[in-house]
Amino acid sequence: MILKRWPAVFAATVVPSLLVAPVSLASAHTDAARIPAGGTGAATARAVQVKDVAELAATTAGPEHVPLGQDGRPAGASLPAAAPRGTKPVAASTARVTGGPNTGRGVRPLTAPGTINANFNGIDQAGGGGAQPSDINAASGATQIVETVNRRFTVYDKSGGQQCTATLAGFLGATEDVFDPRVQYDNLNDRFSMVVSLTPPSATGAAALYVATSQSGNACGGWWVFRVTFNGSLYPAGTLLDYPQLGQDRDALLLSSNNFNPGYINSAAFSIPKSAAYSGAGFSFPAFAVSFTTQPVTVGGNPIPPTANSYFLSSVNGTGYNLYRMTNSAGPGTTLTLQSTVNSAFNGPPRQVNQPGTATQLDPLDGRIVWSPYQVGNFIWFTHGIAIAGFPGIRYGAIRLSDNVPFVAIAYRSGTSDDFNPSIGVSDAGGNGNNIWLNWAYTDPAAGVATSVTVDGVLPGGGVPNLIGTGAVLVNGASTSTNTRFGDYSSVSVENTCTAVVAQQFFAAGEDWNTRLGRLSFC
Repeated sequence: MILKRWPAVFAATVVPSLLVAPVSLASAHTDAARIPAGGTGAATARAVQVKDVAELAATTAGPEHVPLGQDGRPAGASLPAAAPRGTKPVAASTARVTGGPNTGRGVRPLTAPGTINANFNGIDQAGGGGAQPSDINAASGATQIVETVNRRFTVYDKSGGQQCTATLAGFLGATEDVFDPRVQYDNLNDRFSMVVSLTPPSATGAAALYVATSQSGNACGGWWVFRVTFNGSLYPAGTLLDYPQLGQDRDALLLSSNNFNPGYINSAAFSIPKSAAYSGAGFSFPAFAVSFTTQPVTVGGNPIPPTANSYFLSSVNGTGYNLYRMTNSAGPGTTLTLQSTVNSAFNGPPRQVNQPGTATQLDPLDGRIVWSPYQVGNFIWFTHGIAIAGFPGIRYGAIRLSDNVPFVAIAYRSGTSDDFNPSIGVSDAGGNGNNIWLNWAYTDPAAGVATSVTVDGVLPGGGVPNLIGTGAVLVNGASTSTNTRFGDYSSVSVENTCTAVVAQQFFAAGEDWNTRLGRLSFC
């Protein structure tokens, strides 16, 4: 998002390092009261044809794009700049637990996705209008891959051939600066959807987001564009809706945001019925207060299956996770309940990311979940950054919905690597077996390795094992002294049981950011 020079409203704290044990941890179930609605949103549609969108020269310059933490400062600003000490221990693989996630179909060996169908560079910093960082993510449809970064989106065929491109401002018809785009694909209805944040036009204007949905499976064709406005106690006039999130169930788009006015005031979650969003009809909805950076959970499956409830999940430093349950996501009568505060303590990244050959360090964010988790059957899968023996590292795992029990493990590239900006995708392979894609960036200064992209995975029956040095490297990049921001998020878009598209940032030889998209299969 755009860095606003707002004063901090809370004192920043530095969380000490903690090695996360690769074992299942107990969960405390709560029966919290239903959360009352604290605001509403509404919108009407405008039709857009991508071919008619003009390039906007004004998007080639502007301030940095930085997500804010609860203290109102850039998310990783409080992290110390420090050199690594020693190495991380080689942790034993997590044992499979009866009744745990991904334990059907027999024990399988650890392996990354074995087939790389495509591996190509996407939008770079110049193409993104010079914004830092990229906010890279992508969605894979039936025949196309849609990539969004700050200030631009581009559509490719499945091999990486460009089909069309447009600035976000031109596409949305925005007069404000727009940023933090997120895109996803609905395999049931053959539609793409997108959410984009915007700079509040004034201190007295209504809080707003842009939401867009394609009118077909062709992302280079027609779209419906909605400028969604909000009111109520969660949304005082002039509120910035920062770091908006996007997920989906069978019937609704699921969204959330962190709200600042000017400091952090709250976070809120809401849903939009697909029937209205895909037809260009007007809609309205209630919004509910949630914890900081609460992510909507995407329902996995091809096609997306029906579910009794929808879910939202946030990671909470020092505690674990807040799990929210939504009923009637497509309305009427949408409700939200805190289903559980899940006890599975962790500490966020303990310091900034080191690079070889430069004193410039990168921001690994603050332990928040940066991309939509996946619900597959009775489990919600997630990943985020943590501290591992004084290094930035990765935690991933699943929460069992029937009793809120978590199953977690760790991931890193080597004993001396700094690992950050993860995302996860999960498919249902049947019989409580899953294919799992885990996508993250890393540096390894001790080995002279600059920003690089790795994808690791787990086969059906593999449980939730630690993933250490077993992934496929999609690209080795360069160090940078001109960018201190990194990513802010990455993505995994699951196509089918065997194949997913990952999107991640790295730095090119000229020190500017570039993006890497990979299409990887297990089968």
